[in-house]
Amino acid sequence: MSFLALAPSHAFDLNSICSETLNASFCSHVLTSDPLVTKSLLHSPVYVTVDLANSNATVTGDHLVQWQKRTDNPQLRARYTSCSSNYNDAIADFQQARQSVGLGDYSGLRDAASGALGEFNGCADKFRQPPAEPSTLWQDTWDLLDLSSMVLVISRMLLQPY
Repeated sequence: MSFLALAPSHAFDLNSICSETLNASFCSHVLTSDPLVTKSLLHSPVYVTVDLANSNATVTGDHLVQWQKRTDNPQLRARYTSCSSNYNDAIADFQQARQSVGLGDYSGLRDAASGALGEFNGCADKFRQPPAEPSTLWQDTWDLLDLSSMVLVISRMLLQPY
């Protein structure tokens, strides 16, 4: 499952913006010298990343319920049930993360991202031993770990005094 394909196919940075202006050094200075500008530039990617992670965690959480119902293996059923709880908690963390960004509570954002990361690690740990997990859960969980770590990094950047 490649749900990260929802992201734009191109990216930009300040250099790509400023290099197109009449005065690239002035542009760079303006966009990096004001803490409000710096923080606002970080808001967009954190909102997008949180929303993408929340959406994909919700889809995978729904799949977990289906996989739990379909498996005949009691060990897998127990793991799916447990991971479903991890996913529900991570979804709540992402909802808290989005609210925290809106409130300017970057410590809350960091804590929520860290919580989601812990939940996805908890789910991944359940499948380190046989029986193997036959669905896409393993890759989905790793993708969500990556998204959670992105939110965590951005939250740390937002906590900087600039």
